[in-house]
Amino acid sequence: MRCDQITLAQLGLNDEGPLAMLDAAAASGFRGIGLPLRSGALKELKYEIVGDRKLIRAIRHAADDAGLVIFDVESLVLGHEPDRETLHTTFETASELGATRMSCLGFEPSIGPGHMKPGDEAHRLATICAIAAEYGIMIGIEFMLFRSIGTLEDARKIVQDSGAPNAKIILDALHCYRSGLSMEELAALDPALISHLQLCDAVAEAPPPEKLVDEARVHRLMPGTGAIPLAEMIRILPDDIPLSLEIPVKANSHLPVAERAKLGAAALADFLP
Repeated sequence: MRCDQITLAQLGLNDEGPLAMLDAAAASGFRGIGLPLRSGALKELKYEIVGDRKLIRAIRHAADDAGLVIFDVESLVLGHEPDRETLHTTFETASELGATRMSCLGFEPSIGPGHMKPGDEAHRLATICAIAAEYGIMIGIEFMLFRSIGTLEDARKIVQDSGAPNAKIILDALHCYRSGLSMEELAALDPALISHLQLCDAVAEAPPPEKLVDEARVHRLMPGTGAIPLAEMIRILPDDIPLSLEIPVKANSHLPVAERAKLGAAALADFLP
């Protein structure tokens, strides 16, 4: 498997902006990139793409010129999703960029459910998916142990209860590992429910619960350098499940984005068959 079959996730690589990330992906031979349209941490984005027509055109032209795809965009948070008009604008932007999916997360307990009532998750997801479908966008629920949607079973139930055909599940290797997902459970998951698999690695010992979010956002490891059974995960999943590389690695954060991408490509070359 080569880098030109894998995209770069935005986390840990978006601090120089979307055009720099595209250049970095092209230089290291990746298939494309993901971009942030909203913050899963509910913070202001450094580079606001939605509503910036000039930047949207520049991203699209740069991607086309380099032969790259904009694979996915991030991230909605259930209970904190914007109004319908803003959702339409967000999904329209995603479609214009060429993205085919957007991630959707549970809320962090320390922040709370926002304007979502208990038991309303599936209904809210169905509403989001109905709007996203107008623009050809898939919604991927990404489970994280430190959020209200913490496990694969949580994600599967919400997706299935929503009844939305464009609702899927994002498998992040770190969150699979930290939530205790077994390879048997992964093998039993209906492939039709899977959006894609995000690759990274981690140390064997989990941090304290209050530090899980920091690990996810800045303390991951390069694939093949930690304890996550990545090779087995890839082997279990069908060959047509898309892969992305998500590498917010603290030790590399001082490097230019292009260098971080090169290190990611080198790690994949050493790790993947």
